[in-house]
Amino acid sequence: MAWTMTRRAGVFTALGVLLVVGAGLFLRLRHQVRAALEAPVGRTAPLQFVPVMEPTVKVVRWGSGEVRSVVVTPDALLTAGGSGIWDGRGNLSTALPTLRVATMTLWRGQPIAALEAGGVFLRRSGEWEELRSGFGELHVRALVETPGGELILGAREGLFKTAWGATTMAKLDGAAVQALALAPSGLLFAGGENGLRRVEGTKVEVMPTPDPWISWVGVAEGQLTVLTPLGLARGPLEGALTPLSGGAEADSAALLDGKLVATAGGHLLTFDASGRATESVPPSPARRVLAVAGSLFVDTDAGLYRRVDGSWNLVRPRPAALPPGSSHVGALAMDGTKLAVGFFDGGLALGDPAASNWAWRGVPGASAWGVNALLRSGGSLFVASLRGAARLDGPKLTPLRDAGAAFSLAETPGGVAVGYGQGVALPEGHFLSAFHGLPGNQALAMVQEPDGPLFIGTPTGLGAIQGSKVLWRVTAGDGKLPNPWVNALVFYHGSLFIGTYGGGIARRDAAPTDRAGIGGFTPFPETEGLKVSAGCLVTAGGTLLVGTDGQGLYRLSADGSRFVPVNAPLPSRHITAILPVQDGLLVGTDEGLARIPFSIPGEGD
Repeated sequence: MAWTMTRRAGVFTALGVLLVVGAGLFLRLRHQVRAALEAPVGRTAPLQFVPVMEPTVKVVRWGSGEVRSVVVTPDALLTAGGSGIWDGRGNLSTALPTLRVATMTLWRGQPIAALEAGGVFLRRSGEWEELRSGFGELHVRALVETPGGELILGAREGLFKTAWGATTMAKLDGAAVQALALAPSGLLFAGGENGLRRVEGTKVEVMPTPDPWISWVGVAEGQLTVLTPLGLARGPLEGALTPLSGGAEADSAALLDGKLVATAGGHLLTFDASGRATESVPPSPARRVLAVAGSLFVDTDAGLYRRVDGSWNLVRPRPAALPPGSSHVGALAMDGTKLAVGFFDGGLALGDPAASNWAWRGVPGASAWGVNALLRSGGSLFVASLRGAARLDGPKLTPLRDAGAAFSLAETPGGVAVGYGQGVALPEGHFLSAFHGLPGNQALAMVQEPDGPLFIGTPTGLGAIQGSKVLWRVTAGDGKLPNPWVNALVFYHGSLFIGTYGGGIARRDAAPTDRAGIGGFTPFPETEGLKVSAGCLVTAGGTLLVGTDGQGLYRLSADGSRFVPVNAPLPSRHITAILPVQDGLLVGTDEGLARIPFSIPGEGD
């Protein structure tokens, strides 16, 4: 017994030592990682300026329309934001890989812009050049030019600096940056998700703020002002920042001639030196305020206004765009002559393609938010969203059965089937799930074969329903699919095509004598690894088109043997919806909407 107790004590002692050592190593590693992120980095990487070619195909693109940055040159006024970059003559960003611009400024008199999806681009002699460095793709949110002509870049990946004509870029700090401000003394203030930093040369000092999330920084008259989720805060350059009375509701801010101007609830607040605010109302509800080249600009739902001698002048009408707010399209459908757009992080809107600015109107009601699918059937528009399924008849949105979040819709001989997170609701009233034999509960994709089964795609495989029973299922363990996560289904030339998330595309072929059987599955090797987006497998223009998450648009070759990429400048390579229309294809992405022709020059067969 004594020996057993001694041995047991030894084992516990050893385990205790290992736990202490492990905890110490973990804390040390965490400290080293945190120090590496927060301390000055002081290293450089090669920098190249790579020309960007203009696309051969001209595609109409619609974004969210908001203005995030304004640049004034001797020749033009440039705006950048949710619909790209515009001057007085048109869109300047058709060559850029994505649509949404995070920020833009002038560098040695030349426009330089950073895209929200990543990448920095300089415009010289009417052409774009991409800044590529050894630090990889940067997601820049703020740009500042120093009096000496250096460019400071505040990115999600940290703080960077380079000089005009340089072949290297330096990393100053590893903390994420959302906003930058330069003091006349040369001090640099950088704010981001993890607080405010004071940068002097290579020295970086963390400054206390009322809230660590800094979305804007400004310096004027020896005072430092920041905007956080708690509102505006102000203080001396070397001291503590305290909340500014009357600035708790501010959602954007700018400094003009030493005066602080902010937007709050669509109005403007102008603060004097004592901190007292005066409220004014612009011609249209204000979304963002900017101070550029000695002028005050306000972005509104109607467009961009500039205040001149106490009055407001509309200097850039809002371009044809999606409704104000989100531009992340979730689903598309035609509802009569109107285009219905469901938003990934919003509700449902109807637009008129014949109107100059689409004449959008939002569909009232709380029954549709986070739209996953739309289907026109029997004179009604059916909606599948995170708030369930609903039917739109005229202006009224009527919820269907209460079965939780809905993800897919399919027209069947008996009516519309709805794919929910917990199973499939058939129009006859039956509800089938994994309990009844489906490969999983969450029905991400559905398609009805003419005179055949209803096929169901789930994150764990493919199933088939005939009448009110599950015929069969194919799951990961069967090894038949390139990936069991089935996101999209469509019939083309008598075969079922299956789009998977991470495994590309496969084709199911069934014998004519056993159309309802499992059949055989043939993957397309060139699509291996592609993440087919939900609902983005459609027939249009005499072929099969596929939208992917991050790899753009693909189509089936004329001989049906392979899928080839479609070379079209979309708002984003993250495709979220595809809708064939009379004059081409409407493609929804996470950054907006585009219309492309069926025939793409230079696409071979």
